[in-house]
Amino acid sequence: MPKKKCECPPGAPAWMTTFSDLMSLLLCFFVLIVSMSSVDPDEFDKASGALKGSLGILTEDPSTMEIIPEIVPKISDVDLGELSMAISKLQDFVETQKQKESVQVVITSKGIAVRILTPLLFDQGMAELRPQGLPFLAKIFDLAKDWENRIRIVGHTDDIPVKNALYESNWELSFTRARNVMKFAVNYSKMPPERFSIVGYGEYRPAFPNDYEENRKKNRRIEIFIEYELQTDPLI
Repeated sequence: MPKKKCECPPGAPAWMTTFSDLMSLLLCFFVLIVSMSSVDPDEFDKASGALKGSLGILTEDPSTMEIIPEIVPKISDVDLGELSMAISKLQDFVETQKQKESVQVVITSKGIAVRILTPLLFDQGMAELRPQGLPFLAKIFDLAKDWENRIRIVGHTDDIPVKNALYESNWELSFTRARNVMKFAVNYSKMPPERFSIVGYGEYRPAFPNDYEENRKKNRRIEIFIEYELQTDPLI
């Protein structure tokens, strides 16, 4: 007698539906575990803190608080138009005072360079600042007081030996002049002294040959450099 043929109901068996649901849940579970294992801890803390705060559970957990440091602008962060406008005002002041030949301002790839011929700032052979030169220094340091950039002040002389008992050499005279400009800048603008460096080159870095009086006059100068980038000390 032939075996009776099994007649299966149409559609998937009931156990197959349950098994498929179980596999889908397991897949979602493992995907969730993988995604949680690669989460950024900082971002997770922020999200956790926001959730706790919204639920009224915790509002002052230090681990979920984000501290935003104060940002002090550098010249490289300042809008170029704002910088150009500030320098234009300085140049307009120089022209108004008829000192265009004595004060030069140049924007370079490394910062702002200002050159001041020393007759505007000092009497011959002396290092005390003349009162008529102070407004020019004030305008220059107004440019830099809101930034954190380093300021380098350099003194130069001509090659004629100094002829007084106060200074032993042009080297000493140029350094003292640079130091007095720095002291004015600190007292006037209240900038911290650690922003400054001073150098005295004496007659050893002439801008022009010391061959006649006009060139010697141009070599007697103070140069102020407001540098774009902060240089770290390689010995620290």
